[in-house]
Amino acid sequence: MKSIGKYGEYRVLACLLEEDIEAYQAINVTQPDFDITAILREDKVVRIQVKSTDLNNKATNNAIDRVDKIYDFLVVVIFEGKGKARFFVMSKAEAMEVKGSSKQLGVTQQRKKYFQVKDALLPFEGKWNKIKNA
Repeated sequence: MKSIGKYGEYRVLACLLEEDIEAYQAINVTQPDFDITAILREDKVVRIQVKSTDLNNKATNNAIDRVDKIYDFLVVVIFEGKGKARFFVMSKAEAMEVKGSSKQLGVTQQRKKYFQVKDALLPFEGKWNKIKNA
């Protein structure tokens, strides 16, 4: 997919709106470390970084870089074919813990010639309430 990053951001934005979370695309010039701003309450705004990848991209350890930016939540979008996406929602602390001492956050792997999401991400799938209840 040519514009997978932007496509992932728009998909996350749509999911947030469907969850009744007021959300807006961040302004890259003044907010370069995150992609979406969500207003949860009058006194609570969170910054969301979105990283997107294709499950079947032939990388044996599909890794995401620059997860050490300034944001509150990371949403990893993994596309599994035309229109099918999976969303993994984690706090920055959780993302850094999953990344561990690696340079990048590995999100997929190849097992027995099949590509799949790494087990470490599975507990975060579809966890929109993490953002909603922040």
